[in-house]
Amino acid sequence: MKNIVLIGIMGAGKTTIGKKLSIDLNRPFIDMDEYLEKKYEMRISDMFKISEDYFRDHESACCQDMSTQRQTIISTGGGVIKRPENIAYLKKNGIIFYIDRPLDQIVGDVDTSSRPLLKDGAQKLYDLDRERRALYMQSCDYHLINDGGLEEICQKIIAVMKEEDA
Repeated sequence: MKNIVLIGIMGAGKTTIGKKLSIDLNRPFIDMDEYLEKKYEMRISDMFKISEDYFRDHESACCQDMSTQRQTIISTGGGVIKRPENIAYLKKNGIIFYIDRPLDQIVGDVDTSSRPLLKDGAQKLYDLDRERRALYMQSCDYHLINDGGLEEICQKIIAVMKEEDA
């Protein structure tokens, strides 16, 4: 069984969905942001203080690490799609799901002060969506709208995985 890779803009629900899928499917879960911080013993916000390229280089190395995983649920950072090599690594052993949550719901839920790219406010989220939406669509194997409950989106992913394994 391939990895389940979740992509999408920050606040789309990737980590929450990944954790639930891990329980539902009895498979390991990796949050790439947490993995990256542990691997490099540095907070993502501190990497961004050096430069976004510095962070993206480390993120790409982590994507390469993910290409060796098997039967794992992987939640990626929102900008993972900015480098084509990241998607190639993630597709090596994974099926990529674009978790597309309405931006108004995200703005209502996410503490923008805790997100390095959103420190300037919620408008940045709309700008990021315009910048990245086409990349998410090009990168994914499946595009899922996350506008219902957690159980609903997880069941959609599980149904796709059953078809893929059939």
